[in-house]
Order: sequence, then structure tokens, then C-alpha cells
Amino acid sequence: EAEENNLGDNAFDERWDRWFSCSLCEQEYHGVTRCALGWACWKTYVGRPEGDWARGAAMMALGNGLYNAKHYEDAFAVKE
Repeated sequence: EAEENNLGDNAFDERWDRWFSCSLCEQEYHGVTRCALGWACWKTYVGRPEGDWARGAAMMALGNGLYNAKHYEDAFAVKE
């Protein structure tokens, strides 16, 4: 976490992109893979304060992953 706080914008963007797209082929994840990475993203940032940008974005990644895996009710609950 401390390391990420000191990254420049480009480096942070590259690290953040790991939750959404493959670093080798650059295709976006979808389905259950996106859902699993949404959970991993949330677990990574859940310890941050409630107003923290990364925590909020991680919650959105979780909600989008759940929706992408067709867990619509869970996705709706997370996005509320």
C-alpha cells in the first residue's frame, strides 16, 4: 500500500489495470474471471479508509465483476 501511494500516475494506472485486463494480450477479463479478480481487488483495498479512492474503485470493480458473472442481485447490493 505504501508503495502504491508513492507511484506516479502511469505506474499506478498500470498496476490498477491488472484487475481488468491481461498484461500479456491486453484483452479485458470477463465472466467468472472478472468476478474473481473483482473479489481479489476488493480484498486488496478493503483495509483502506472509507473515503479512499482505491477502496471505492475496488468496490466498483467487485460490483462490475459480479454483474459480469451474472450475479445480478449481488452486484446490485454492492453498488448501492
